[in-house]
Amino acid sequence: WTATSEMAEEACAYIRSLIRDMYDAAVSEKVRIQYGGSVKPGNIAELLAMPDIDGALIGGASLDPEAFVMMATAAIRD
Repeated sequence: WTATSEMAEEACAYIRSLIRDMYDAAVSEKVRIQYGGSVKPGNIAELLAMPDIDGALIGGASLDPEAFVMMATAAIRD
């Protein structure tokens, strides 16, 4: 199965809360947390819209050049 964007956000938010507890809020906000689950053209925009997901680790989908370009384009933030 594939995690939903909400499930991925929950995991990343938990990691950020652990960092906040170990250090402080300023440090936890500076740490970039990347989601490394199933990232595809169809879900990358939704994943990257989550507040605690700062990036994505793209695996097998990166082997398809067209899919990779679509994901890179979706990751561009203004």
